[in-house]
Amino acid sequence: MANTKNSQAAKIRKQIIAWLQDEDKIEVVSEQRFPGIRGIRAVQLRQMLGEQGYPQTAVMGAVSAAPSIDHRIQKAALKPREVYYYFVADADVKPAKDSATSAVPATKSSRTSTPGVGLTATSAFAALHTANDRLDQAVDDLLTAAQSQAPLSDLEIDFLTDLATQTAKQSELLQKFATQERIAQLRHH
Repeated sequence: MANTKNSQAAKIRKQIIAWLQDEDKIEVVSEQRFPGIRGIRAVQLRQMLGEQGYPQTAVMGAVSAAPSIDHRIQKAALKPREVYYYFVADADVKPAKDSATSAVPATKSSRTSTPGVGLTATSAFAALHTANDRLDQAVDDLLTAAQSQAPLSDLEIDFLTDLATQTAKQSELLQKFATQERIAQLRHH
């Protein structure tokens, strides 16, 4: 069963990458907050995958895990519930077999246009990004698990809302800084 799930997740990732490189499918995320980034909104991606016949449970997990498994797939969060996925061709990554950890240190530094320059090129930033990806995934898993526990108490709903909001803010902060640092490096060339 695990092999079936893994191969299905791999097919879903391949499909996501194909769509994220399709000029007709991607749109500008936000010129103000994410200049130059074009992608597909997460809910739209899930819907498109559902239309391809993938089961909802496989889609939810595979979409959420995609950025931590293949770092060419990135996330940009405009709001906690408005997340876009986009493709970074120069991420130079081989997908990890079991976890994101084996691929991460090499890939994070290669994201910046000048390797070894700036905070985002440090292994500490890469480690922080990896930990954040794992937290993101854990929150997504918790939200998926919460769907089967419905109805939830007000306390549980408030907790999930606050947790998802704070995690999205943290992801957004990391992403925004990485993007701004890349743009700053472009200015200095």
